Amino acid sequence: MMTQIIIPSDCGNAPKKNFLKDFYTAWAKDDLDFCKKHLDDHIIWEIVGQNTLSGIENFEKQLQHYPIRNASKMVIETIITHGTDASVDGQIWTNEGAVFAFCDVYKFKGFKGFSLKSIKSFWVELSTGSGCRGN
Repeated sequence: MMTQIIIPSDCGNAPKKNFLKDFYTAWAKDDLDFCKKHLDDHIIWEIVGQNTLSGIENFEKQLQHYPIRNASKMVIETIITHGTDASVDGQIWTNEGAVFAFCDVYKFKGFKGFSLKSIKSFWVELSTGSGCRGN
C-alpha cells in the first residue's frame, strides 16, 4: 500500500528543510538507504519515554517497530531549522488504524551538509478521528 504524504510547500530556499522533507518521504517509503546515508555513524536516537539508542545498526533495528514504516498517511505540519538544530511535527496514520502525533528534534553534525548527529522523538498515540489536521 502506498503511503499518502502531505508536506507543506513552503520549504523553498531552505536546504535543511528540503532535506528533512526528503528524509521523511524516504522514511515513509521505506527507503532506508537514503536515511542511513544521512546518519552520523554514532547517531543517538532518544525515543522519549521508551529508550535511547546509538549507532546506525541500532537505528535500523528500531525502525522495524516504528509507526512511520507502516503508515497509510503522513502529514507534516511544520519543519523548523536554525543552524544545526531542526524540528519536524505532524501526524501518522498506520495501516492498522492507529493515529500518532509526533515531534522530532534534530541535531545536524555541522552547519554544512545533512549528516544527522542526534534525534529526539516525541510520539503520542491518539484515538482515530481525534481532530488531527489532515483527516
